[in-house]
Amino acid sequence: MIQSTFQLAPGLRAAREQRLWEAGIACWDDFLAAPGGVLPACAERGLRGAIAAARAAVAARDPDELATLLPSTEHWRLLPAFGADAAYLDIEVSDDVVGFESISAIGICDARGPRLLLGGRDLRDFPAAMRGCSMLVTFNGLSFDVPILRRAFPDWQPPRCHVDLRHLLRRAGWDGGLKAIERALGLRRPDHLDGIGAWDTCWLWRRGRDGDQAALRRFAEYNLYDVIGLRSLAAIAYNALVEAIEVAAVREAVPRLSVPGRGDVLYDVSKILLAL
Repeated sequence: MIQSTFQLAPGLRAAREQRLWEAGIACWDDFLAAPGGVLPACAERGLRGAIAAARAAVAARDPDELATLLPSTEHWRLLPAFGADAAYLDIEVSDDVVGFESISAIGICDARGPRLLLGGRDLRDFPAAMRGCSMLVTFNGLSFDVPILRRAFPDWQPPRCHVDLRHLLRRAGWDGGLKAIERALGLRRPDHLDGIGAWDTCWLWRRGRDGDQAALRRFAEYNLYDVIGLRSLAAIAYNALVEAIEVAAVREAVPRLSVPGRGDVLYDVSKILLAL
C-alpha cells in the first residue's frame, strides 16, 4: 500500500491522491514516469521530493521517517511493511494506587510474543521492553494508553507510527468498544472472560494483589487477550480499507494481510499465567 500512497507532501491529501489514481497513476513508478500536468508544477515538485524521501526511508527500514511524511490517519498503510516489528499494546489502570499513574498492567505482543508487566513487579521495565518496536498498535491508545504511559515514563518516546484501531475500525464501518467489535467480527474469547468489564478488572486486580492467584491469573489473561486480539483487528481493518478503494487498478494491486489467529501465542499466554 505504501507504494500507492501519494499523501506524502504538504497539501497533497486524499482528494489529490484520488485524482492521481483515477488518472491511471497507481504507484510511485507510475507518477515518476508520467509526463506531468496531472498536478500543478509546485505540487508535482513537492511530491517528487517526498517520494524520493519515502523510498529512502523504505530502503532504510525507517518507519519513523515514513510516519513523519504521512498524515497520522494514514499510518495504517505501513502495516504490511512494518507490522511484524510492531508492538500491540494495552494497559489496565486501577483505582488502587500502585504508582506509575495507577497502571496495574501493561500487555505487549510483538515479534517476541506476548508479555505482561505488572504493577508492583516489573512495570519499570516498560521502556526497555519497547526497544526495537517499529510501530505501535492500540485501541483508543491515542486518547488513553499513550498519554498515561507518557506521564508514567516521561523518558519514553513512543514510535512516531501509531495505528489506533478504534478510529481505523470506525472508518472501516465498525464502531463501539473493543469487545463489541470483536463479537461483531466473530472473534470469540473463552467463556470465562466473556462479559468482564472495567470494574471487574479493578476487582480482580485488587483480589490478585491480596493473594488470590486465580483472580490475578484471570486479570492477566483478560489483558493478554486484549493485546493479542489487536493483531487480528489490525489485519481486518487494513483489508477492509483496501477493499474500499474505489479505483480498481489500485485496489487489485495491493496485497491483503493474513489475519492471525490466537493459536500461535496461546502457549506463551499459558506460560505467563502459570508463572504468576
